[in-house]
Amino acid sequence: MEVIDVIISGMINGSVYALMAVGLTLVYGVSKVFNFAYGSFYSLGGYLAFSILSFKIFGGYVTVLVLAVPALLLFGYVVERAIVAPLRRWSSWEVKVMMLTLGLALLMDNLFQITYGARVKSLPVIVEGSLTVGPVIVSWQDIAIFVLSVSGMFAFRWVLNNTWVGLAVQAVAQNPNGAQIVGIPRDKIFAATFAISTVMVGLGGILLSQKYFVSPNQGWDILVKAWVITAFGGMGSIRGSLYAAFIMGMLEAFVGWMFGLTWVQFALFGVLLATLAIRPQGLMGKWG
Repeated sequence: MEVIDVIISGMINGSVYALMAVGLTLVYGVSKVFNFAYGSFYSLGGYLAFSILSFKIFGGYVTVLVLAVPALLLFGYVVERAIVAPLRRWSSWEVKVMMLTLGLALLMDNLFQITYGARVKSLPVIVEGSLTVGPVIVSWQDIAIFVLSVSGMFAFRWVLNNTWVGLAVQAVAQNPNGAQIVGIPRDKIFAATFAISTVMVGLGGILLSQKYFVSPNQGWDILVKAWVITAFGGMGSIRGSLYAAFIMGMLEAFVGWMFGLTWVQFALFGVLLATLAIRPQGLMGKWG
């Protein structure tokens, strides 16, 4: 029955990884910029949840979602408008944005340490207890994490396919100049995608921090995993990121179970390098 537990763990982690990887893929697919502060945005979600729950406000995690989602959306929008958008007027602005987001990540991590201290913080579980089906026991916390992650992905897909903002995002991703010619405000779409991706990785931070705690520098590990998943699935391919996230989640669970956690990163990068050697554009990526 250990194998079933490992499969369940891989599916749960994969669902959250998918949520975060899709956000990173969205930003890259639209603006062709890699956000080095993405991991710190994950930590921000965890610390927001910790702060809200510390006040013991009625509603628990419902209140966390109600307050944290708009806060993350606003934070991502302000960051893009204030420090990313002005750089687009310069040559080689993509490199400058990467360096700037790297500096932002270091700044945020230090602010987390000053504000909350260097020790890890623990979050209470969403739901107590467990579900028993024959010999299989699954905690309600893991079920809640999976359901919320999948719900977040479905909500993202609905927004992408059924709203003006979502259709505009697809248009800008396909042809930025053509989208601007037909009246789509390209700069505002860049900001919207940055804000949406911040919400997605922040939600990942809220969900996974219940299992793995919150610490000032934990975002770097998440950044590496999100990058590996994005490259493995194909840079800019949302569907590829979804498949890659679940594959990597299962791989991580089985390698950790069979060989120990120290081999997980080695296995992830090994699979990534092997895939890129055979198919440089990733699982479902396309040549630009």
